[in-house]
Amino acid sequence: MVSKRDNFRIIKGQYKAMGKGNVRLTQSTLFLTKNIDAAVANYEFDVLENQTQSILPDELRLNQNDEFTVTDLGVYLYGEWTNGQAKKGFQLMTYAPIELGSDGLLVKNLYAGQLKIAVNNIVYTEKWDLRKHEITPTTQFANQEAIIAGAANAGFSATAPSLNYKYDAMETLAPLIVLSGAKKNDLTIRLPQAIAPASLTFVNAAGESIVINITRIAIRMYGLLGQNAAKFQN
Repeated sequence: MVSKRDNFRIIKGQYKAMGKGNVRLTQSTLFLTKNIDAAVANYEFDVLENQTQSILPDELRLNQNDEFTVTDLGVYLYGEWTNGQAKKGFQLMTYAPIELGSDGLLVKNLYAGQLKIAVNNIVYTEKWDLRKHEITPTTQFANQEAIIAGAANAGFSATAPSLNYKYDAMETLAPLIVLSGAKKNDLTIRLPQAIAPASLTFVNAAGESIVINITRIAIRMYGLLGQNAAKFQN
């Protein structure tokens, strides 16, 4: 496996060979999302900050002056957790949580899809099987009422998915792919059939209901950002 240090050295050398030795490389992340649409089976993701689709507050897109060398890529289900009131939070999921109910099946077929990545109509990744991103953790959502002898009230015990978001669902690319703010970047997910948003409920250890709304597909990429590299394109 190529280390981060080796990737940095290789990519820095490539820029130097192209006369771009002054490009500043920094570790960075791109985070792209699309709303799940029950009438759509193909999703095209906007990569650049200046593309027409409105950029959402939690997205991390590429500036048109920069380049991004993708070293690792993950595909996730994504949505909002809420108690139905003011408390809300966004969460990535590496699997469809069917243990919470059959509505999880509405989004499960994301992992039967495939990913294509092309830059300026040159295809670098095709028929990338999304099943490699489906990670069902050892610990999943579970809750049960526990009756304790001598206690006035029953209590709840609960577990949530044991996920490590630094690694889970992330796959290393070989060869590496360079996305550019000066080029047409095509990231497309094709599904065998459309999926639909899912709404599921989890009861935590305090006996509180948390609604999990899975409404988006997310692509997360780790890599090296080449600041102001794109402006040198021929």
